[in-house]
Amino acid sequence: MQKISRIFEGLESLSSGLDSVPGMAFLAVAAVCIFLLLASAFVIPRLKWRERKKRAFRQTCVAGALVIYLLSAMGFMLLTRDPSQGYQIQVFPFAELISEGLSIPLLLTEAGKLLLFVPVGILFVCQLHREERLMRAFLFSFGMSLLVEFLQYIGRMGTFSTGDMILNTLGGFLGAFLAVRWQHTAGRKTVEGVLLRAVFGFSVMVLVFGAAAFGTYHVLRTGGERDMRENVSSVALNMGSRDGDKKAPGESDYIWHNGKAYQYNDQVVTLLCMGIDQAGEEIQKEKEASGESGQADSIFLAVLDPVSRQLRVIAISRDTMTKIPAFDNKGNYLGENVNHLGLAYAYGDGREKSCQYMVDAVSELFYGIPINGYAAFSLETIGKLNDAVGGVTVTVPEGEDMTSADPQLISGAPVTLTGDMAETFVRWRNIEEHGSNNMRIARQKQFLLGFFRQAVAAVRKDVSLPASLYQEFSSEMVTDISLDKAVYLISEAAKMNFNEGNLTVLQGEAKAGKVYDEFYVDDDALYELILDTFYMEETDS
Repeated sequence: MQKISRIFEGLESLSSGLDSVPGMAFLAVAAVCIFLLLASAFVIPRLKWRERKKRAFRQTCVAGALVIYLLSAMGFMLLTRDPSQGYQIQVFPFAELISEGLSIPLLLTEAGKLLLFVPVGILFVCQLHREERLMRAFLFSFGMSLLVEFLQYIGRMGTFSTGDMILNTLGGFLGAFLAVRWQHTAGRKTVEGVLLRAVFGFSVMVLVFGAAAFGTYHVLRTGGERDMRENVSSVALNMGSRDGDKKAPGESDYIWHNGKAYQYNDQVVTLLCMGIDQAGEEIQKEKEASGESGQADSIFLAVLDPVSRQLRVIAISRDTMTKIPAFDNKGNYLGENVNHLGLAYAYGDGREKSCQYMVDAVSELFYGIPINGYAAFSLETIGKLNDAVGGVTVTVPEGEDMTSADPQLISGAPVTLTGDMAETFVRWRNIEEHGSNNMRIARQKQFLLGFFRQAVAAVRKDVSLPASLYQEFSSEMVTDISLDKAVYLISEAAKMNFNEGNLTVLQGEAKAGKVYDEFYVDDDALYELILDTFYMEETDS
């Protein structure tokens, strides 16, 4: 898990720097540079001009591309600095590598500083005559790097770093060297020429595909984060203080509890996950009559907190008695009444409307906390997901006889779940036994922990697994999580901690109802859980 986390941290360190500059700016710069270079390479040679005029115009195009790229690179280096780090002179190069040691995020950042100036060296050499091009490219790269660091220091935008100057200068020199050797061996069928062209061509391909892959990741992650935070439940946040009126002027956003002040953590991202008791092909079909769209059998609230770097999951009983919208069999709205939470899904259309009813009901149960997205899937999908990560190993709880559902699920026995066995383990309950849904939730908790560990191991072997699973199972889900949102959620979750302490079961009391079991939430425990999960304690600083 740490290796995966470091990879995503490295990608994040590169991607986050681009957030301050509009994406269209990068596209415009890239388009102009590519146009000028293509014109110099393919258009100008075909013009019926004198060779001297062609050469001069070609140099002008290359110089224009150099100026545009250099200004863009300098702007990027200046605008993406973290002002919070202060403005100082770092005399000793690579101090961070020495103090913090080698890590993937730092290595990616340092490599990015070097590669950023490689095009500078290439473009600079291509518009010069042959005399002393390498030395002039070296001095030019050094001068541009020095200028950036100087502007950064006097503008109080970061640290004047000798390490950055070294990497930028080496990058420019490397680009110039490659360009000179390329020109020197162009058209020659020597071993050096063939090898250089092969290495250069391969390097260009790697850089192009690497840049394209990173660009795709960056666009999806940033777009997913924006869309995820804009898409929230419509229920208003209505948490109130329980210490009476202790709000001072200017403290309207604070909640007081047990003498402590809390403020809502607007960085958290909340996702409602539902397992529906309908077949996979049925979950995608709209129902003509209200109340026939299946029920939310399993309900989990996943909370991603980038501040504490914690991934938390709250299991909610389907029997929870709370306010849900009610409709007659023709779909006419009858108002809200207190009923089983899982029935909120049934009153919808088996698709987006059903999910939205569940989102609103759960949000209202949790004092109006925003819910950023939802995913509803048939419980039949559990077996396929289980097999996709190599099977989850669990222990059948002591005293729970499940052999009537599957002979291999013997009380107290460890077993590696495969296929339909996984669905049985997660879904089965003895409806004749009071409180059986609580026992099912305990098994679901065990399965989730095992599935997460197994999924991490599977991703280590195949980093493309999350994307492939999303594509494979998206047709079997009803969700408002698009691919860009999924990329953002996966990249965030991979950097977070998740263990048994992060999976919480909503506390309360199960009672036998007139027809079905009923679960009544412990309001005090719920209030504490909401404060702990969605709020930050304010401390004097």
